[in-house]
Amino acid sequence: MKKLQNILLNATSKKILGLDIRYDSVSAVLVKNNIKENFIEAHEYVPISDQKDIESIISYSLDIITKKMDITGSVCIASFPSDQISYRNIQVPFKNRKKIRQILPFELETTLPFKVDDLVIDFNSLTSDDNTDLIVAAVEKAGIQLYLNKLKSFNVNPKIITVGGSAAVLCLTELADTPDNFLFVDTGNEKCAVFIVRSGQVYYIRSFRLNSIDTSKIESLCLNIKQAISTFEEIFHLDFQPDVIITTGNSIGETGFERNMESILGISVKQTNLVAGTSVQIKNHPGNSWKPERMDNAFALSLVELKGLNSLNFNKDYFSLKKYWEENKNALIITGFLAGVVLATSFSNVIVNTYLMNKKLSSIEHKITDLFKTTFPDVKNIVDPLHQMRVGIQKAKKSSLFQGETHRDIRAIDIFYEISRLIPEEIDVEVTKFVFGFEDLMIVGNTDTFNSVNKIKSKLEQADFFKKVIIGSANIDKAENRVRFKLQIKL
Repeated sequence: MKKLQNILLNATSKKILGLDIRYDSVSAVLVKNNIKENFIEAHEYVPISDQKDIESIISYSLDIITKKMDITGSVCIASFPSDQISYRNIQVPFKNRKKIRQILPFELETTLPFKVDDLVIDFNSLTSDDNTDLIVAAVEKAGIQLYLNKLKSFNVNPKIITVGGSAAVLCLTELADTPDNFLFVDTGNEKCAVFIVRSGQVYYIRSFRLNSIDTSKIESLCLNIKQAISTFEEIFHLDFQPDVIITTGNSIGETGFERNMESILGISVKQTNLVAGTSVQIKNHPGNSWKPERMDNAFALSLVELKGLNSLNFNKDYFSLKKYWEENKNALIITGFLAGVVLATSFSNVIVNTYLMNKKLSSIEHKITDLFKTTFPDVKNIVDPLHQMRVGIQKAKKSSLFQGETHRDIRAIDIFYEISRLIPEEIDVEVTKFVFGFEDLMIVGNTDTFNSVNKIKSKLEQADFFKKVIIGSANIDKAENRVRFKLQIKL
């Protein structure tokens, strides 16, 4: 009997690796899961200083982690740096996830500085009465593939790749005793992210860089938090007052910054400690080696798999039948008989559902055709409305203001914000043309004096985004008594 118990215990046990990868540190937590208990078998924190690209960060950190931890056979849940992901809030008039996934590319195409075909997109639905509010996350396929390839070189094949910091806020809403309305701030030395939770759901995500030129990092952090709350209130047309701000991460490099946050924002601030709120124990390590602010994000990734939480996932190719069989063979053999019974009883339901789904698909195709006719009334010959709509949208994009590819690390909205922030209000200036290229941008406008042109150049040179600002031309327009100028800016 005891031998049979040991066989069942080994067959149903597994190891879960939470791998939190960011530009200033990498954290790894290995959780052992079986029928009797769950415990943290090993954990490791690797600070990053010299490595700047994701490939070198993964190589450097995993070389250290794999030497100190036995991750063989573990299920990996990994995070992707949150500042490399685009977030959008969208509302749709239906709840069906398949419908939502079909129309998302059309909804996002005009709002993102990338081709939709080059993106991996996932979303979470928010509870609502009539329409469905969505929080959508999109990341470039090339970046995810590069990330996966590097992990696979260390025999790590993540089951889930999710947004950095999102697992921790998911655990706080689902597993911890937290208020319904709070802010979760994932801090880093240079880059941070804020998650707004309302009624126990993550409604809004924003990532940002800390600007320390004119202000301290804590002031920059609080300013970005205020802007995130204001944007959230404007999107959802409501007033939002969080009960608490919960922080984690490697911090912004300022001692006691939580107290300063509390003083500036007037909201209570506390740090996470996810282990303290779970039954998971730490084994084989002294208690003081565990630092929640460093390890909670990686531990939360393990909890996503352990508790079966519904997380955003950018890895769409993981669940092939062969991989699933190889990783769950023992458990499937034990539960195979029960699975066979369930499959037999549900076979008739599959046939009925397939018929109903085909009818729904036919209805969707009719709606797409109707949408195409409404959007492009001049087109009379409709053969493939989906393809024809994509062609029409591409033509419209070619005639828009922003053409070509934008710099991967700099968004247009950040450029606009820096320009409006740096140019003083007292300068009389009108921008008439703005061209955003891959490595540079051009600003054309007019102002009152040549001195104002020099002031504008001097102010823009302070921006982190701008490498060099050159006055291309500056001439007096006698008809309007204005100075017309052209600025060439290297990114």
